[in-house]
Amino acid sequence: MVIDDEGLEKENESFRALKINTVGASGIIFIEDKLTQHLSGTYNDFGVLHIKREKIKRSYKKITLEVDQKFIRNYQSQNVIAYVEGTEYPDSFIVLSAHYDHLGMMGNKVYFPGANDNASGVAMLLNFANYYAQNKPKKSITFIAFGAEEAGLIGSKHFVENPLVSLGKINFVFNMDLMGTGSEGAMIVNGRVFEKQYASLLKINKNKEYLLTIKKRGRAANSDHYWFSENNVPAFFMYLMGGISAYHDVDDIAKTLPLTKFENTFRLIRDFVDGL
Repeated sequence: MVIDDEGLEKENESFRALKINTVGASGIIFIEDKLTQHLSGTYNDFGVLHIKREKIKRSYKKITLEVDQKFIRNYQSQNVIAYVEGTEYPDSFIVLSAHYDHLGMMGNKVYFPGANDNASGVAMLLNFANYYAQNKPKKSITFIAFGAEEAGLIGSKHFVENPLVSLGKINFVFNMDLMGTGSEGAMIVNGRVFEKQYASLLKINKNKEYLLTIKKRGRAANSDHYWFSENNVPAFFMYLMGGISAYHDVDDIAKTLPLTKFENTFRLIRDFVDGL
């Protein structure tokens, strides 16, 4: 079965049904404008192939595909954790986080570098670890590089279920992803949930003019902040907007990552954290 939804509404019910293979096809070919890779903790009993629109001829009658893969159950990853003890409130914690994993390899030739997603976030996290090691915070700050975010937020879920510090002692979590752009400002996931903290962030940005704009969203299970806020720990997830469009593909490379507002974003988050 070949699916091409060009020109159709994304919520077209007939195509949505076909995409989940309600007809029981042995395989599905999706014709796409952009190839985007994702990891999954499950698998289907039918083959799925994504092909860029300009690479396939409509005259083709048959495509042969040979797949060599293995589904690994209960794959073990790691979280990397460090902290700086607070000078006045050592038992109160602020968590700064970023996931260090990406998509890895597809076969022996295709490699996904993950410069923006999320080497940029890890770079920001390391900058903060270096800064607070030299400028001791009033509250303890924990730095967590989560593993297996791309496979379903597994590292952060494990930490929340097996916390090294009581969740009740964590005042706030600030999760950082896609930190390499910023020409169009930033988005705060959970900004609509934790309005007081969002207002504080906006006030800092208005006074210092670090970013063009800071938009807000509600709850979303799209990064490692999620398990914290679902367990009553206030948490933001910030990602920057604008710049390159590379995402979950082979073009997300360091060479084209502009780092437009990297330094200003560092200052914005620093001022926010220092005010907590």
